[in-house]
Amino acid sequence: MNHPDKTHLWARTKRYMADPDLEPHHLGWSFALGLSIAMNPLLGLHTGLALASCALFRKLHRPLTFLGAFINNPWTMVPIATGSALLGNLLLGRGLGIDLSGVDWTSIGWSSFSTREGFQIMSEMLRPILAPYLLGGFVLSMLAIPVGYFLMLRLAHRLRASRPIPQPRSGG
Repeated sequence: MNHPDKTHLWARTKRYMADPDLEPHHLGWSFALGLSIAMNPLLGLHTGLALASCALFRKLHRPLTFLGAFINNPWTMVPIATGSALLGNLLLGRGLGIDLSGVDWTSIGWSSFSTREGFQIMSEMLRPILAPYLLGGFVLSMLAIPVGYFLMLRLAHRLRASRPIPQPRSGG
């Protein structure tokens, strides 16, 4: 038998999300904003954007905002970036082909970001894929808002429906 403090993370998360004091639409918006941040193509800003969002919007459920934002992590970064570039290519009418033959990935290093010359060389090398990547990433970021909202809203309502309704406390 599990000790109450040692329940699985998913069980605790479900119990917390079914809390009647938490509004389902706040849970939905919290996750949607985090998911939108995860799809944002501006790499390196995800944690800062999540922190700023939680500071600006007090009603956000912080753990769900960060859960959504951290969907973009070292394991998922390449598939998300690839999807962004492919979507951008499609939106620009270029089809699904992305030519990466002109990119020398080994030449991108600290000097690419710390010196003007290195940054210019890197920018010129990445120019053919930068526009589709940014366009696709921002479109995915916007699409993530309604998708994340309705997925989390549905999950929150489903979790609440599976829990017994608490009886109101008598004042006294």
